Amino acid sequence: MKDLFKGDMMINLIKLSFDIGDLTINAFNAIIESDIIINYDNIDLDDLDSYIRDKEIILRQEDESEEDSNVYSNIKKGYSLIELAISKSYNNVTVICSNSSNIYGIANLLIQISSKHEDVELKIYPGVSPIDYSSAVLGAPLNDFAAIDLNNPIESSNELENKIKMALENDFVLFVHNLKGNEFISNEDQNNNYNRLKEIVSDFNEDLLVGIVNDNYSYEICKFKDIRDEVINESSTLIIGNKLTYRLEDYMVTSCDYIVKPKFISQNMDFFERYLKDETPKGIDYDCDYLPCHKKLESCDFCYCPFYPCADGLTGGEWIKGKNVWSCQHCDWIHLEEPCKAIREGLDDILKEPNDLKTKHIELLKLRRECLLKTLK
Repeated sequence: MKDLFKGDMMINLIKLSFDIGDLTINAFNAIIESDIIINYDNIDLDDLDSYIRDKEIILRQEDESEEDSNVYSNIKKGYSLIELAISKSYNNVTVICSNSSNIYGIANLLIQISSKHEDVELKIYPGVSPIDYSSAVLGAPLNDFAAIDLNNPIESSNELENKIKMALENDFVLFVHNLKGNEFISNEDQNNNYNRLKEIVSDFNEDLLVGIVNDNYSYEICKFKDIRDEVINESSTLIIGNKLTYRLEDYMVTSCDYIVKPKFISQNMDFFERYLKDETPKGIDYDCDYLPCHKKLESCDFCYCPFYPCADGLTGGEWIKGKNVWSCQHCDWIHLEEPCKAIREGLDDILKEPNDLKTKHIELLKLRRECLLKTLK
């Protein structure tokens, strides 16, 4: 394994979240041990003042003339700062940048520059990324996901559109960052990219749930069609859910792997004994004394659910508070014709005897997920 501390000079890259308290212990120690600090984004470091007041701190200068304020001069500012750090006769340099700068390529820039020098080592400290921050604020929105930079200065509009479409079509949760305020791209181009994102998602499914996260732990959860542009700012990130994403109280949740040990009553086992003998209803059972039992009822094929308890509120099920009981009262999905058809097709390969409901619960939940992705709009 490569020894990261072999070189004559160490450059530490540390990113700061919106809350300086999110620094890891290792990152904090690197700051304390550094000889010089490059404040790449001119971040407010007052909370660290007692630890860094005796250190040399270099800020990025922003006083160039208007004609120099373009993509090339901005890249040059960052490049020159890092070259300046290397030119100093210090052993330990720390580059501190914001979440946005680090995820947009400062690590890439540092690696490229350090590769030019023989005795320069680089260590990148993991921290609370915009993805982790946004996910934690919203609750549990991420399952399989794709992260997209909305304003990459060297990415074509066609490439951006293809990435967004592929993520949506393959049921990835979509994390979108760098919505506004990119110094390398004109405001007009940034607005065009944002509007194109809205068009693509709206055409695909405008009812997808989206979480809008800003700094100071502020957020908003709504359907994509209800996004208010006025809440989007330079710190904003979006998490656009997939078919399996729903709202649970004040949280945004994407169905994942909350697995509860199955519990059954005698009626449940009796039902599936009859199901295996092909003696249960198909379609609506008009002889049932409990009709109408659900608001949307097209099929009584699974009056007793083979996935119980799914512990997934996506389709309307919920915990009865204080009772440790999962209620299916408001779940209509399994009583619709299309899901019942999909479930029947897969269930025949799993369920050979009623006891399989207990011993093959994870396989059954896997089938449920496949059927949800097939049948949810």
